[in-house]
Amino acid sequence: MAVQRRNTRQRKLVLDAVRQSYNHPTADEIYNAVRAQDDKISRGTVYRNLNLLADAGEILSIKTPGGSRFDRTIEPHAHIICTSCSRVIDVPLPFDAQLDAKASEQIGWHVTSHYTIFEGLCPDCRQMFGACLKIHLSALCSKK
Repeated sequence: MAVQRRNTRQRKLVLDAVRQSYNHPTADEIYNAVRAQDDKISRGTVYRNLNLLADAGEILSIKTPGGSRFDRTIEPHAHIICTSCSRVIDVPLPFDAQLDAKASEQIGWHVTSHYTIFEGLCPDCRQMFGACLKIHLSALCSKK
C-alpha cells in the first residue's frame, strides 16, 4: 500500500525549481534556487523532497559519478556527462525498452529497467582543451 503524502509548500518549491531548470541540477543547485525564495528552508528538507519526488516519479534522479542530478523530463532517455566540467545534457536518441528483455535473456536476471549515460567532452571543454593543446604544442615546437 502506497503511503499518501500531503503536498507541502516546500515540496512545491523544490518541484518548481527542478521543472524550471534545463541543466540537470545537483541537489545543492536546487537548494540554492529554493533558498532564494524561502530563506528558512533547510538543506535536509530540500534533499528529502528531491528523493520523495523522484520516488513518486515526478522528477528523474540521474546517478552520475559526481553525485545525483535531477531532471524534469521523466520519460526514459539517455544523457551525456562532460568528463571535464560535469555538464549533463539529454541525448536525443530513441530509448530502446526492449534492451531489458534482451539483457534478461542473455544473463538470466530479471532486468526491470536501465539507463544510458554517455561520457565525453562538451564543445566548450573540447575547444578549451584544443586551445591549450595548440599553445602547448607551439611552445614545444619553439624549443627545437
